Amino acid sequence: MGYFAGNWISGRYSVRFGINWMILAGSLLCAGGMIALLAVFAAGAQHAIIFFAFMTFVGLGNGMVIPNATSGMLSVRPKLAGTASGRGGSMMLGGGAALSALAGAALGDGATAFPLIYIMCATSIAGVGAILFVRRRDAYLAQTQDAEEA
Repeated sequence: MGYFAGNWISGRYSVRFGINWMILAGSLLCAGGMIALLAVFAAGAQHAIIFFAFMTFVGLGNGMVIPNATSGMLSVRPKLAGTASGRGGSMMLGGGAALSALAGAALGDGATAFPLIYIMCATSIAGVGAILFVRRRDAYLAQTQDAEEA
């Protein structure tokens, strides 16, 4: 349901607010949800229902991030949209496979959910860092372009 709602929000507001803003908002939702889950689990409320309730934030955030990131990736060079689509898809699948293997290795017999939560926190925070880098780079390029035109 979270992913569905995130996609609806993307469809409704991406044109108004822009791709990068929507990716940032979705990334912050993912990271915020994971940090809150870590805090709740660290406080001792460790239950599968609580874990999956917080996954709603991840679904909502991903529903906002994935369509906008895909759109941004395909719009950089429209003549290379097929290449961008293939490369982006393979990066998502490969990254997901690598992180699944890492999570599987971290969640051995008798392990709690903490290793998985740490991995999800780290990747969601990295997502926030990535979009902040993109926004900063875009602002720099716009400033440089304005200076060249002047």
